[in-house]
Amino acid sequence: MPLRRWIFVILTAALTATITVAQVGRGGSQWPTTQADAQRTSWIRTDSKISVDAMSKPGFEPQWKVKLDNQPRGPYGLLQGVSAAGVTLFIPMSIVAGSSNNLFALDNDTGYVVWQRRFDAALPPPTSECPGGITAAATRLVKLDASAPAAGGINFGGGNAGFRSVIGEPGQGVPLEGRGGRGPAPGAPNAGPARGAAPDAGRGAAPDAARGTPPAAPPAAPPARGRANQPPAERIPGTPPAPEAGGFGFLARPSGVAYVVASDGVLHVVGLASGKDLQRPAEFLPPNAKWSAPIGVNTMLYAATSGTCGGTPPGVFAIDLDSDAKAVISWKTNGGPIVGALAFTPNGTLIAAVGPGQASAGGKSNAIVALDPKTLQIQNWFTQPDAEFVTGPTIIRYNDMDIVAAATRDGRVVLLDPTSLGGSDHSTPLHVSKPFVGAGASVSGDALAAWQEANGGASWILLPVSGTVVAGNSATNGIVRNGAVVALKLMGTSGAISVDPRWVSRDLSSPATPLIVNGVVFALGMGTQTATPGRSGGAVLSAYEGATGRQLWTSGQAMTGVASPRSLWSTTGQVYVGLRDGTLHAFGFNDERSPFVVK
Repeated sequence: MPLRRWIFVILTAALTATITVAQVGRGGSQWPTTQADAQRTSWIRTDSKISVDAMSKPGFEPQWKVKLDNQPRGPYGLLQGVSAAGVTLFIPMSIVAGSSNNLFALDNDTGYVVWQRRFDAALPPPTSECPGGITAAATRLVKLDASAPAAGGINFGGGNAGFRSVIGEPGQGVPLEGRGGRGPAPGAPNAGPARGAAPDAGRGAAPDAARGTPPAAPPAAPPARGRANQPPAERIPGTPPAPEAGGFGFLARPSGVAYVVASDGVLHVVGLASGKDLQRPAEFLPPNAKWSAPIGVNTMLYAATSGTCGGTPPGVFAIDLDSDAKAVISWKTNGGPIVGALAFTPNGTLIAAVGPGQASAGGKSNAIVALDPKTLQIQNWFTQPDAEFVTGPTIIRYNDMDIVAAATRDGRVVLLDPTSLGGSDHSTPLHVSKPFVGAGASVSGDALAAWQEANGGASWILLPVSGTVVAGNSATNGIVRNGAVVALKLMGTSGAISVDPRWVSRDLSSPATPLIVNGVVFALGMGTQTATPGRSGGAVLSAYEGATGRQLWTSGQAMTGVASPRSLWSTTGQVYVGLRDGTLHAFGFNDERSPFVVK
């Protein structure tokens, strides 16, 4: 090999190694799904930038803001992002969904929009109960043990490196809007419910009069694929799609995918590097439904519906990503709505919260249910007539057991054993706390947050409250009139667990579900909509030492708009807040950025 060629190879290798190390040092944490993990804790265990010590010193401040082209739908604007490292050689990214059928990929360091996409799907007139559009964030595959997703590193061209192939065969990533209709995928007669039919009816089994789509001939049954156990971390199920046309070898190969549902209920599998459909889109939910927090676990993707929007009854939907037929199954509550996000225990049991409603035909209301993740058959449940759940389940480890926690409208926190939920009578919890809200107040948001101190230390639950707080140490950070986050410490033995209020955040307007990064609690007051937009109604983000409640930092008047529900997340050493008007704010430390990122 000529000397100049050797020099080029050596310099390229050195540059690649330098950039790889630099990227690893840029935070190192990921946020692959709504509320961070399968247990829905909103907790990032470790981070190389954010810590109590670092936040106790100056330097954490606004980094950038960008206005994204998205029109709000009701209260919704931008939703939580999902993060990905190693999409290209240099750039850690976030994939952010916008309510009006939009999807954006942003460089985490600078806010630069790498690509954006608008799904060509109808948007119905919004109402207060049914806003239409995209109602929940995108997701990536999530491991049950809350470790980083497979696509966390740079793809050096390995066939399965950091990739999960689904929805169709390689090379069939034709955008939906270019296919001249949305009939069922060829050879998939039972891919899910038909439009206008019951959710668990066979989708595509009969012609669709509105579109004139004839039924497809049933194909031979595909060979069974064993999914009895969670695949090993190194196994990437499915067949990787072909690299996109053009590019330069391994640098052009996609290093992962994100899953997003558009307003017409169609599931898209988009390449992180381009935003294009890498596989054929698949019908998943009825159009114009209202759904919460899709999540991919093992070979299935799940979402929950509420509000009977688009005529969709409340329930849980799942699509088999490994099946050639892309079958959709569902479980209807026959009672109350699904509240918040679905959660998974570390052993894979699906847990859902059901709100109030008139139950019929063995249906459920005011309940926490356990479903089989493959069949969605109900396995166990807890219910009490006065337990009006307003948050989804959060699962946290305490001592030697996992605990399911959820909150009721009157501010009580219910603790359950996920292996038995309500016991033999389906109504016996591990613990029900006293109410933590004052008169006229309620739990704010649709989720709790939870975390555990390092080295198996104390376990905590964080409760967002709108209105006055009834709790010990209620003046930890001043008088609370509008709302706050209440920090509850789990106490007692496994047979007699309780929660003890230890500290309360500063006064917050419309508190969102907080998040925890490496022992630091970030609490967001979403702000209030005012007739004349101004700083007084803007969102405010604050940081606290998780074990004591000591305030470490506040954003002050950095944000002048109102935050969108479920728009707070963290990754790569930064914290992000999405506003209703489409503005995205990033907060973090001023550290060295890669010189190769487009500014």
